Amino acid sequence: MKKKVLTILCGAWLMGAVAMAASPALIQDAPKAVYTHSDGSVLSIQYPAITMTNNAGAAQLIAQYFTDEQQQAKTFFDQQGDKGIKLTEEKTYTVTLNDGKYLSFLDEGYLYFDRAAHPTSWKTGVVFDVATGKRITNWRDLVKPGDEKYFTLQKITNKLTLSGHVLSSYFNGLTEDPKNFYLDKSRNIHFVFGQYEVAPYSSGIIDINMGRQAK
Repeated sequence: MKKKVLTILCGAWLMGAVAMAASPALIQDAPKAVYTHSDGSVLSIQYPAITMTNNAGAAQLIAQYFTDEQQQAKTFFDQQGDKGIKLTEEKTYTVTLNDGKYLSFLDEGYLYFDRAAHPTSWKTGVVFDVATGKRITNWRDLVKPGDEKYFTLQKITNKLTLSGHVLSSYFNGLTEDPKNFYLDKSRNIHFVFGQYEVAPYSSGIIDINMGRQAK
């Protein structure tokens, strides 16, 4: 009888621990930051405020990424202030996964210099381990054992060439691992290729879903 009760209590504790670990973060818009110059230049940044009641330290580490990015953007904006060319820049974010294990964002935006042919846009994938708050910078750390065969350079290149996007005439296949990645709501690993990286400007930013889930 004691053994049965102990088993039930251990099971309840484990379920509670799993439920606690699986709690997603609370993500809200932080106050929007807007910076201006007298020449009409504007930098606007809409980043998230992140709360994790059971892991404030991890939330603080994740928030630090956005704090650093905001400061870097402002430093660049300030450096343009005396160059006499109006600049418009916007930075924002999209939550792509928030499941209690991983927190994944697209850090995205554009900048446009007055009289330039077109704006420059970007999407940067950012993935965090919720338990530690540390950013995962190597997507191979997310690949499930046994799935490595789906992530060879040839397999990723094949995904690109079969994606329907018009690629650059000089693109002959990837020669190194992609660096820009994120996870979607199904935990599938995506690769993002920026403007001109593998395709002409007209193809835009290319998002490749590898169709395999992170571990």
